[in-house]
Amino acid sequence: MPAKTFGVICTKGGVGKTTVSANMGAILADMGQRVLLVDADPQQSLSRVYPIEAKAAFGLTQLYRNANPEDCISKTVITNLDIVINDDPGGDNGAITNFLRESVTHFQHLYVALQAIRDQYDYILIDTQGAKGIVQESVIFAADILLSPVKPQVLDSREFIHGTVELINKFKPKPGFTSMTGRALPPVKVLINMWDRTSNADAISRYLRAEFDREADGQITVLNTFIPALQVYAEAIGLCIPVHRHETTRRGASRPAIATMVELVYELEPKLLGMEPVWPDMTLKAKIQGAENHA
Repeated sequence: MPAKTFGVICTKGGVGKTTVSANMGAILADMGQRVLLVDADPQQSLSRVYPIEAKAAFGLTQLYRNANPEDCISKTVITNLDIVINDDPGGDNGAITNFLRESVTHFQHLYVALQAIRDQYDYILIDTQGAKGIVQESVIFAADILLSPVKPQVLDSREFIHGTVELINKFKPKPGFTSMTGRALPPVKVLINMWDRTSNADAISRYLRAEFDREADGQITVLNTFIPALQVYAEAIGLCIPVHRHETTRRGASRPAIATMVELVYELEPKLLGMEPVWPDMTLKAKIQGAENHA
């Protein structure tokens, strides 16, 4: 089957898009799926998360210009996990943004490039900048599903409703008109990220579920899985390893990161139910604990 493309989108910065992209890509790869990460954020954070084993001659700029991924895909040290590195830190004044502004047809280049390799991968995940812009719009056009991390905080939830939803709805045709992209608007899955155990976080989560149904006519749904506000997620990124490898057990009320990430994969992709992540240096203890976490 052709690859399913996830665009990781939110117009608010600091909500954990890069962390989610990196961890999602790695656990899917450890489940035996062929995964391509695409770093479309000019901060280039995703490009630096995992060590590169074989670096391609080019990166995202060439992919956009040629509408072709040839010589643009690097291999990470993680089996099954490749990446298109962001080589354009210019942002709104960068080469990619200026190229997209030159012609309306350039807007389709990312989609065309990824279509050329859709049979070589099972999943493609595109990380984006926390802002509105033409690059984010090209990602929406290229994606099959939009995954939007949101912090359970008042300002973040308001920004999502009035920023991200507005950006997505830009692609929704008016009654009687055809889509400007020629494709159906991708569904949006909201991921509550950095959730804590306060009553305020619970109230905002409930508010988001109700508000998104009203604001976007059911196009946006809130996932049941949430990622807790635990230091282990930042630690794993700092160590350049996937969080599910970093934490396979945990004492206390919170579940280990591996259990949370597996649950997220299962909710997004039910066809992967029953698959467990396995990696080369995985200990027997971790294998047993992983089975117990999801029994």
